[in-house]
Amino acid sequence: MDKQKENIEIDVNEMLEKIKSYFGFVPKIFQVLAENPAALKAFYDKVEMMMVDDALLPLTKEFVSIGAAAATGSSHCLRTHLDVAQEFGASDEQLLLAIIIGASIAETTALSQSLRVYEEFKD
Repeated sequence: MDKQKENIEIDVNEMLEKIKSYFGFVPKIFQVLAENPAALKAFYDKVEMMMVDDALLPLTKEFVSIGAAAATGSSHCLRTHLDVAQEFGASDEQLLLAIIIGASIAETTALSQSLRVYEEFKD
């Protein structure tokens, strides 16, 4: 399929509107990916699949996202998901706990990997 024809079939504005309705704004990652409609669609489809899956409540998904953002040090993602979770009714105590859990997992991972290397070094 011709790339130009493929891009015409991808409704970038519709995707961006759906993203805006969920987050309250269009996060930078989607803004930049909109320059390449096929890339935007691929990323959007993955995100949409996770957002519409009702195995977890929307607020629970936001807590998972907050923990992951804290663990990976992604301040932009963290801010976005804090805002969305707050809109879904999360308390400050819940938001802080999600951050602490995520950061603790990152710390535990670093410690676990380092201690394994240390034990191998000692042997």
